Amino acid sequence: MALILSLPQVAAAEDELELSTTWFQEPRQGTKGLTVIHPVMGVGIDLGSVLNVHLGYSADIVTGATPAVFSVDAVSSATEFDDTRHAGSLAVGFSGQRSSLTMSVAYGAERDYLNLAVGASAAVELPGRNTSLTLSYTHSFDEVCDRDNSMANGALESRPLTIEKCNKDGPFGKDSPTIALDGTPGDGTLWRELTIDTVQAALTQNISPTLVAQINGFGSVLDGFQGNPYRRVRVGLVEAQETHPDVRGRIAMLGRVKKYLLELNSSVGFSLRGYADTWGIEAATVEMEYNQYVGNSLLVRFRTRFYQQTQASFFKDAFFYQTEGTAGAYFTGDRELAPLRNVLTGAKLSYIAAGDDGKAVWGLFDEIIFNVKADVMFYKELEAESTGPNPMGISGQYVTSTGLVDAIILQLSLRLKY
Repeated sequence: MALILSLPQVAAAEDELELSTTWFQEPRQGTKGLTVIHPVMGVGIDLGSVLNVHLGYSADIVTGATPAVFSVDAVSSATEFDDTRHAGSLAVGFSGQRSSLTMSVAYGAERDYLNLAVGASAAVELPGRNTSLTLSYTHSFDEVCDRDNSMANGALESRPLTIEKCNKDGPFGKDSPTIALDGTPGDGTLWRELTIDTVQAALTQNISPTLVAQINGFGSVLDGFQGNPYRRVRVGLVEAQETHPDVRGRIAMLGRVKKYLLELNSSVGFSLRGYADTWGIEAATVEMEYNQYVGNSLLVRFRTRFYQQTQASFFKDAFFYQTEGTAGAYFTGDRELAPLRNVLTGAKLSYIAAGDDGKAVWGLFDEIIFNVKADVMFYKELEAESTGPNPMGISGQYVTSTGLVDAIILQLSLRLKY
Protein backbone atom coordinates (compact mmCIF):
# COMPACT_ATOMS: atom_id res chain seq x y z
CA MET A 1 0.00 0.00 0.00
CA ALA A 2 1.35 3.43 -0.91
CA LEU A 3 2.39 5.76 1.88
CA ILE A 4 0.59 9.05 2.14
CA LEU A 5 3.07 11.87 1.59
CA SER A 6 5.77 9.32 0.79
CA LEU A 7 9.38 10.32 0.33
CA PRO A 8 10.48 11.53 -3.15
CA GLN A 9 10.42 8.95 -5.92
CA VAL A 10 11.08 9.05 -9.66
CA ALA A 11 7.84 10.12 -11.33
CA ALA A 12 6.59 10.81 -14.81
CA ALA A 13 6.07 14.45 -15.74
CA GLU A 14 2.70 16.07 -16.29
CA ASP A 15 1.45 19.61 -16.80
CA GLU A 16 0.94 21.54 -13.60
CA LEU A 17 0.59 25.03 -12.15
CA GLU A 18 1.65 25.87 -8.62
CA LEU A 19 1.04 29.12 -6.73
CA SER A 20 2.00 29.88 -3.15
CA THR A 21 2.56 32.78 -0.79
CA THR A 22 4.42 32.63 2.51
CA TRP A 23 4.26 35.33 5.18
CA PHE A 24 6.93 35.44 7.91
CA GLN A 25 6.63 37.80 10.86
CA GLU A 26 9.22 38.20 13.62
CA PRO A 27 8.34 40.85 16.23
CA ARG A 28 11.36 42.47 17.85
CA GLN A 29 11.77 44.19 21.15
CA GLY A 30 12.26 47.94 21.04
CA THR A 31 12.18 48.28 17.25
CA LYS A 32 10.34 47.39 14.07
CA GLY A 33 9.86 43.67 13.51
CA LEU A 34 11.00 41.67 10.49
CA THR A 35 8.41 40.90 7.79
CA VAL A 36 9.04 38.71 4.74
CA ILE A 37 6.48 38.02 1.99
CA HIS A 38 7.51 35.24 -0.38
CA PRO A 39 5.28 34.64 -3.47
CA VAL A 40 6.13 31.70 -5.73
CA MET A 41 4.78 30.65 -9.11
CA GLY A 42 5.73 27.55 -11.09
CA VAL A 43 4.53 26.09 -14.40
CA GLY A 44 5.39 22.59 -15.55
CA ILE A 45 4.81 21.58 -19.18
CA ASP A 46 4.97 18.02 -20.49
CA LEU A 47 6.29 18.13 -24.06
CA GLY A 48 5.96 14.41 -24.69
CA SER A 49 6.65 11.09 -23.07
CA VAL A 50 10.29 12.03 -22.33
CA LEU A 51 10.75 15.82 -22.25
CA ASN A 52 9.33 18.27 -19.70
CA VAL A 53 10.01 21.93 -18.92
CA HIS A 54 9.47 23.86 -15.69
CA LEU A 55 9.43 27.66 -15.36
CA GLY A 56 9.54 29.31 -11.97
CA TYR A 57 9.38 32.77 -10.41
CA SER A 58 9.72 33.87 -6.80
CA ALA A 59 10.22 37.07 -4.86
CA ASP A 60 11.25 38.07 -1.34
CA ILE A 61 9.77 41.34 -0.10
CA VAL A 62 11.54 42.21 3.13
CA THR A 63 10.97 45.05 5.59
CA GLY A 64 12.19 45.46 9.13
CA ALA A 65 14.98 46.74 11.32
CA THR A 66 18.39 45.39 12.21
CA PRO A 67 21.15 46.56 14.57
CA ALA A 68 23.52 48.84 12.70
CA VAL A 69 26.19 48.00 15.28
CA PHE A 70 26.66 44.69 17.09
CA SER A 71 27.10 46.03 20.61
CA VAL A 72 25.65 45.85 24.12
CA ASP A 73 23.19 48.61 23.20
CA ALA A 74 22.14 47.03 19.89
CA VAL A 75 18.49 48.11 20.24
CA SER A 76 19.41 51.80 20.27
CA SER A 77 21.48 51.38 17.10
CA ALA A 78 18.83 49.55 15.07
CA THR A 79 18.09 50.94 11.60
CA GLU A 80 15.12 50.24 9.34
CA PHE A 81 15.52 48.67 5.90
CA ASP A 82 13.52 47.26 3.00
CA ASP A 83 14.46 45.27 -0.07
CA THR A 84 12.95 43.11 -2.80
CA ARG A 85 14.52 40.14 -4.49
CA HIS A 86 13.28 38.70 -7.79
CA ALA A 87 14.32 35.26 -9.03
CA GLY A 88 13.49 33.18 -12.07
CA SER A 89 14.34 29.59 -12.99
CA LEU A 90 14.21 27.23 -15.94
CA ALA A 91 14.50 23.45 -15.70
CA VAL A 92 14.51 20.92 -18.52
CA GLY A 93 13.94 17.30 -17.63
CA PHE A 94 14.19 13.98 -19.41
CA SER A 95 12.32 11.06 -17.87
CA GLY A 96 12.15 7.36 -18.57
CA GLN A 97 10.27 4.55 -16.92
CA ARG A 98 12.71 4.24 -14.04
CA SER A 99 15.08 7.21 -14.38
CA SER A 100 15.17 10.95 -14.90
CA LEU A 101 17.69 13.69 -15.62
CA THR A 102 17.04 17.39 -14.97
CA MET A 103 19.20 20.40 -15.87
CA SER A 104 18.39 23.80 -14.44
CA VAL A 105 19.45 27.44 -14.40
CA ALA A 106 18.28 30.17 -12.01
CA TYR A 107 18.96 33.88 -11.71
CA GLY A 108 18.14 36.17 -8.81
CA ALA A 109 18.76 39.85 -8.28
CA GLU A 110 18.30 42.40 -5.53
CA ARG A 111 19.83 45.76 -4.78
CA ASP A 112 23.11 44.44 -3.45
CA TYR A 113 23.23 40.74 -4.36
CA LEU A 114 23.23 38.84 -7.67
CA ASN A 115 22.96 35.08 -8.05
CA LEU A 116 23.37 32.83 -11.07
CA ALA A 117 23.10 29.08 -10.44
CA VAL A 118 23.36 26.12 -12.79
CA GLY A 119 22.76 22.54 -11.78
CA ALA A 120 21.83 19.03 -12.72
CA SER A 121 20.12 16.18 -10.90
CA ALA A 122 19.61 12.53 -11.75
CA ALA A 123 17.37 9.86 -10.22
CA VAL A 124 16.98 6.17 -10.85
CA GLU A 125 14.81 3.39 -9.45
CA LEU A 126 16.46 0.00 -9.17
CA PRO A 127 14.66 -3.13 -10.42
CA GLY A 128 11.72 -3.93 -8.21
CA ARG A 129 11.07 -0.20 -7.61
CA ASN A 130 11.84 -0.52 -3.91
CA THR A 131 15.10 1.41 -4.03
CA SER A 132 15.79 4.78 -5.60
CA LEU A 133 18.97 6.83 -5.85
CA THR A 134 19.28 10.56 -6.51
CA LEU A 135 22.32 12.74 -7.08
CA SER A 136 22.43 16.49 -7.69
CA TYR A 137 25.09 19.18 -8.17
CA THR A 138 24.74 22.96 -8.22
CA HIS A 139 27.29 25.69 -8.90
CA SER A 140 26.42 29.29 -8.01
CA PHE A 141 28.15 32.39 -9.35
CA ASP A 142 27.19 35.05 -6.78
CA GLU A 143 28.25 38.66 -6.45
CA VAL A 144 27.85 40.87 -3.38
CA CYS A 145 28.02 44.65 -3.37
CA ASP A 146 30.47 45.95 -0.78
CA ARG A 147 32.18 49.15 0.22
CA ASP A 148 35.64 49.64 -1.25
CA ASN A 149 37.93 49.32 1.75
CA SER A 150 41.14 48.97 -0.24
CA MET A 151 42.57 52.03 1.52
CA ALA A 152 41.89 50.61 4.99
CA ASN A 153 44.86 49.53 7.10
CA GLY A 154 43.56 46.19 8.36
CA ALA A 155 40.13 44.80 9.18
CA LEU A 156 39.50 47.11 12.14
CA GLU A 157 39.67 50.13 9.82
CA SER A 158 37.15 48.70 7.33
CA ARG A 159 33.88 50.59 7.19
CA PRO A 160 30.46 49.23 6.18
CA LEU A 161 28.43 49.89 3.06
CA THR A 162 26.10 52.83 3.66
CA ILE A 163 24.63 53.66 0.26
CA GLU A 164 21.17 52.54 -0.81
CA LYS A 165 22.05 51.53 -4.36
CA CYS A 166 24.89 49.54 -5.90
CA ASN A 167 25.34 50.38 -9.57
CA LYS A 168 26.37 47.76 -12.09
CA ASP A 169 26.63 47.65 -15.87
CA GLY A 170 24.09 44.87 -16.31
CA PRO A 171 23.97 41.44 -14.65
CA PHE A 172 27.50 40.34 -13.74
CA GLY A 173 28.98 43.26 -15.63
CA LYS A 174 31.84 45.52 -14.61
CA ASP A 175 32.17 47.15 -11.21
CA SER A 176 30.39 50.44 -10.80
CA PRO A 177 32.38 53.66 -10.91
CA THR A 178 33.47 55.13 -7.61
CA ILE A 179 30.56 56.75 -5.77
CA ALA A 180 31.17 59.35 -3.10
CA LEU A 181 29.53 58.36 0.19
CA ASP A 182 30.64 60.85 2.82
CA GLY A 183 33.53 62.67 1.19
CA THR A 184 36.24 60.46 2.69
CA PRO A 185 39.01 59.48 0.23
CA GLY A 186 38.66 55.96 -1.12
CA ASP A 187 34.88 55.78 -0.74
CA GLY A 188 33.07 53.76 -3.37
CA THR A 189 31.63 50.36 -4.09
CA LEU A 190 32.82 47.15 -5.66
CA TRP A 191 31.27 43.74 -6.32
CA ARG A 192 32.83 40.80 -4.51
CA GLU A 193 32.57 37.27 -5.89
CA LEU A 194 31.17 34.27 -4.03
CA THR A 195 31.09 30.79 -5.57
CA ILE A 196 29.10 27.95 -4.03
CA ASP A 197 29.46 24.30 -5.03
CA THR A 198 26.85 21.93 -3.61
CA VAL A 199 26.51 18.15 -3.93
CA GLN A 200 23.63 16.13 -2.55
CA ALA A 201 22.89 12.40 -2.69
CA ALA A 202 19.97 10.37 -1.35
CA LEU A 203 19.07 6.72 -1.00
CA THR A 204 15.37 5.93 -0.54
CA GLN A 205 14.31 2.41 0.42
CA ASN A 206 10.85 0.88 0.75
CA ILE A 207 11.43 -1.43 3.71
CA SER A 208 7.89 -2.79 3.64
CA PRO A 209 4.60 -1.83 1.95
CA THR A 210 3.98 0.60 4.83
CA LEU A 211 7.49 1.71 5.83
CA VAL A 212 9.93 3.83 3.85
CA ALA A 213 13.33 5.24 4.86
CA GLN A 214 15.80 7.69 3.38
CA ILE A 215 19.44 8.62 3.96
CA ASN A 216 20.56 11.96 2.56
CA GLY A 217 24.07 13.39 2.36
CA PHE A 218 24.88 17.06 1.71
CA GLY A 219 28.14 18.90 1.16
CA SER A 220 29.06 22.36 -0.04
CA VAL A 221 32.03 24.69 -0.32
CA LEU A 222 31.64 28.47 -0.28
CA ASP A 223 34.53 30.59 -1.51
CA GLY A 224 34.43 34.39 -1.46
CA PHE A 225 32.85 37.26 0.42
CA GLN A 226 30.42 35.93 3.06
CA GLY A 227 29.93 38.83 5.48
CA ASN A 228 27.18 41.41 5.76
CA PRO A 229 28.51 44.58 4.09
CA TYR A 230 26.24 46.78 6.25
CA ARG A 231 26.94 45.30 9.70
CA ARG A 232 29.44 46.84 12.12
CA VAL A 233 30.91 45.24 15.24
CA ARG A 234 32.10 47.30 18.19
CA VAL A 235 35.57 45.99 19.02
CA GLY A 236 36.92 47.96 21.96
CA LEU A 237 36.30 51.59 20.98
CA VAL A 238 36.27 50.84 17.23
CA GLU A 239 33.21 50.11 15.07
CA ALA A 240 34.42 48.11 12.07
CA GLN A 241 32.70 46.16 9.31
CA GLU A 242 32.41 42.49 10.26
CA THR A 243 34.82 40.12 8.54
CA HIS A 244 34.48 36.38 7.88
CA PRO A 245 36.85 33.75 6.43
CA ASP A 246 36.64 33.49 2.64
CA VAL A 247 36.26 29.69 2.57
CA ARG A 248 33.61 27.65 4.36
CA GLY A 249 33.08 23.92 3.97
CA ARG A 250 29.80 22.41 5.13
CA ILE A 251 28.57 18.83 5.50
CA ALA A 252 25.31 17.33 6.72
CA MET A 253 23.70 13.90 7.02
CA LEU A 254 19.95 13.32 7.25
CA GLY A 255 18.04 10.18 8.06
CA ARG A 256 14.26 9.92 8.05
CA VAL A 257 11.54 7.29 8.13
CA LYS A 258 7.78 7.28 7.53
CA LYS A 259 5.32 4.66 8.63
CA TYR A 260 1.79 4.25 7.30
CA LEU A 261 -0.78 3.26 9.95
CA LEU A 262 -3.38 1.24 8.12
CA GLU A 263 -5.97 1.11 10.91
CA LEU A 264 -5.94 4.90 11.39
CA ASN A 265 -5.45 5.89 7.73
CA SER A 266 -2.54 8.04 8.84
CA SER A 267 1.25 8.17 8.88
CA VAL A 268 4.01 9.19 11.28
CA GLY A 269 7.45 10.47 10.38
CA PHE A 270 10.74 11.06 12.16
CA SER A 271 13.98 12.64 10.96
CA LEU A 272 17.40 13.38 12.44
CA ARG A 273 19.98 15.68 10.84
CA GLY A 274 23.56 16.37 11.86
CA TYR A 275 25.63 19.30 10.55
CA ALA A 276 29.22 20.56 10.85
CA ASP A 277 31.34 23.14 9.05
CA THR A 278 34.90 24.45 8.96
CA TRP A 279 33.91 27.57 10.91
CA GLY A 280 33.40 25.45 14.00
CA ILE A 281 29.60 25.22 14.00
CA GLU A 282 28.00 21.89 14.88
CA ALA A 283 24.24 21.45 14.85
CA ALA A 284 21.51 18.86 15.24
CA THR A 285 17.89 18.88 14.08
CA VAL A 286 15.14 16.52 15.21
CA GLU A 287 11.72 16.58 13.53
CA MET A 288 8.54 14.60 14.09
CA GLU A 289 5.30 14.72 12.12
CA TYR A 290 1.89 13.11 12.08
CA ASN A 291 -0.40 13.01 9.01
CA GLN A 292 -4.09 12.14 9.28
CA TYR A 293 -6.65 11.71 6.51
CA VAL A 294 -10.11 13.04 7.31
CA GLY A 295 -12.50 11.53 4.81
CA ASN A 296 -11.32 11.17 1.23
CA SER A 297 -10.09 14.69 0.52
CA LEU A 298 -8.76 16.32 3.71
CA LEU A 299 -5.29 15.69 5.10
CA VAL A 300 -4.06 17.24 8.36
CA ARG A 301 -0.39 17.35 9.30
CA PHE A 302 1.13 18.26 12.67
CA ARG A 303 4.87 18.69 13.06
CA THR A 304 7.47 19.80 15.60
CA ARG A 305 11.11 20.55 14.89
CA PHE A 306 13.92 21.10 17.40
CA TYR A 307 17.23 22.71 16.37
CA GLN A 308 20.39 23.61 18.29
CA GLN A 309 23.84 24.75 17.21
CA THR A 310 27.18 25.76 18.68
CA GLN A 311 28.90 29.04 17.84
CA ALA A 312 31.45 29.74 15.15
CA SER A 313 35.03 29.62 16.39
CA PHE A 314 35.46 33.38 15.90
CA PHE A 315 32.10 34.44 17.37
CA LYS A 316 31.94 36.35 20.66
CA ASP A 317 29.18 37.98 22.60
CA ALA A 318 29.08 41.74 22.04
CA PHE A 319 30.19 42.37 25.64
CA PHE A 320 33.42 40.42 25.09
CA TYR A 321 34.17 42.01 21.73
CA GLN A 322 34.11 45.35 23.54
CA THR A 323 36.09 44.21 26.59
CA GLU A 324 38.46 41.56 25.20
CA GLY A 325 38.76 42.24 21.48
CA THR A 326 38.46 39.74 18.65
CA ALA A 327 38.97 35.98 18.69
CA GLY A 328 41.65 35.96 16.02
CA ALA A 329 41.49 37.67 12.63
CA TYR A 330 37.69 37.52 12.22
CA PHE A 331 34.70 38.99 14.04
CA THR A 332 30.97 38.94 13.40
CA GLY A 333 27.58 40.12 14.59
CA ASP A 334 25.63 37.47 12.66
CA ARG A 335 23.23 35.67 14.99
CA GLU A 336 23.28 32.68 12.60
CA LEU A 337 26.87 32.13 13.77
CA ALA A 338 25.98 32.37 17.46
CA PRO A 339 25.03 29.53 19.80
CA LEU A 340 21.27 29.22 19.57
CA ARG A 341 18.29 26.94 19.92
CA ASN A 342 14.88 27.14 18.28
CA VAL A 343 11.70 25.11 18.24
CA LEU A 344 9.18 25.23 15.39
CA THR A 345 5.74 23.69 15.64
CA GLY A 346 2.65 23.96 13.48
CA ALA A 347 -0.07 22.38 11.41
CA LYS A 348 -0.98 22.05 7.74
CA LEU A 349 -4.41 21.41 6.22
CA SER A 350 -4.56 20.03 2.68
CA TYR A 351 -7.53 19.59 0.40
CA ILE A 352 -6.80 16.95 -2.25
CA ALA A 353 -9.21 16.25 -5.10
CA ALA A 354 -8.26 13.74 -7.80
CA GLY A 355 -10.24 12.72 -10.85
CA ASP A 356 -11.58 9.16 -10.78
CA ASP A 357 -12.55 6.92 -13.71
CA GLY A 358 -11.31 9.50 -16.19
CA LYS A 359 -13.46 12.31 -14.76
CA ALA A 360 -11.78 15.71 -14.39
CA VAL A 361 -11.94 17.79 -11.22
CA TRP A 362 -13.98 20.94 -11.85
CA GLY A 363 -14.14 19.71 -15.42
CA LEU A 364 -10.54 20.79 -16.10
CA PHE A 365 -7.92 19.21 -13.83
CA ASP A 366 -6.55 15.77 -13.04
CA GLU A 367 -5.76 16.79 -9.47
CA ILE A 368 -6.12 19.81 -7.20
CA ILE A 369 -4.14 20.31 -4.00
CA PHE A 370 -4.85 23.31 -1.76
CA ASN A 371 -2.73 23.83 1.37
CA VAL A 372 -3.03 26.12 4.38
CA LYS A 373 -0.07 26.00 6.76
CA ALA A 374 0.75 27.82 10.00
CA ASP A 375 3.90 27.50 12.12
CA VAL A 376 5.18 29.30 15.21
CA MET A 377 8.83 29.52 16.22
CA PHE A 378 10.51 30.02 19.56
CA TYR A 379 14.13 31.25 19.79
CA LYS A 380 16.63 30.85 22.59
CA GLU A 381 19.99 32.63 22.42
CA LEU A 382 22.51 30.51 24.30
CA GLU A 383 25.46 31.81 26.26
CA ALA A 384 28.50 32.30 24.07
CA GLU A 385 31.83 30.88 25.14
CA SER A 386 34.54 33.41 25.89
CA THR A 387 37.95 33.71 27.51
CA GLY A 388 37.00 36.04 30.32
CA PRO A 389 34.35 36.58 33.01
CA ASN A 390 31.18 38.62 32.56
CA PRO A 391 30.44 39.82 36.10
CA MET A 392 27.55 42.03 35.03
CA GLY A 393 25.84 39.26 33.04
CA ILE A 394 25.49 41.52 29.99
CA SER A 395 24.45 39.76 26.79
CA GLY A 396 23.90 42.48 24.21
CA GLN A 397 23.59 40.05 21.33
CA TYR A 398 20.64 41.00 19.16
CA VAL A 399 17.40 42.89 18.85
CA THR A 400 15.36 40.06 20.32
CA SER A 401 11.71 39.28 19.78
CA THR A 402 9.03 39.99 22.33
CA GLY A 403 6.07 38.04 23.68
CA LEU A 404 5.45 34.32 23.91
CA VAL A 405 5.93 33.63 20.19
CA ASP A 406 9.15 34.71 18.50
CA ALA A 407 8.06 34.24 14.88
CA ILE A 408 4.95 33.33 12.90
CA ILE A 409 4.93 31.67 9.46
CA LEU A 410 1.75 31.41 7.37
CA GLN A 411 1.49 29.86 3.91
CA LEU A 412 -1.19 29.37 1.26
CA SER A 413 -0.51 27.24 -1.81
CA LEU A 414 -2.48 25.84 -4.75
CA ARG A 415 -1.28 23.11 -7.10
CA LEU A 416 -3.19 22.19 -10.23
CA LYS A 417 -2.33 19.15 -12.35
CA TYR A 418 -3.86 18.82 -15.80
